[in-house]
Amino acid sequence: MAIKSFLDLDVYKESFQLSLEVDDVVKTFPVREKFLLTDQCLRASRSIPAQIAEGYSKRQSIKEFRKFMNGALAEANEMINHLSFAKAKGYILEEKANDLIKRYHIVGRKLSRLITNWKNY
Repeated sequence: MAIKSFLDLDVYKESFQLSLEVDDVVKTFPVREKFLLTDQCLRASRSIPAQIAEGYSKRQSIKEFRKFMNGALAEANEMINHLSFAKAKGYILEEKANDLIKRYHIVGRKLSRLITNWKNY
């Protein structure tokens, strides 16, 4: 399938789906985490698909494209950290945390491949 839009990128689709799931998960975090962990999770999870979308719009410049994909990769790594913390504190069920962490690792690998293999079109 030809890529006609950022919406066609598997890494965008997966990161967007993850952001929806994180939005639901953080609702169970303690109230005292509202302006800390909850806010950080929401920002980081939403930033990944947003940076992919913005980077795709600047794909004529490999340097600009990679800058945004690297930003998305950094946010995916941040989500792994935040979810690990939430799991350690018991804010999230271990099984759910492990699933999300695994999927963020997959997003990170896809972003790394995209950064390495993207060519100007």
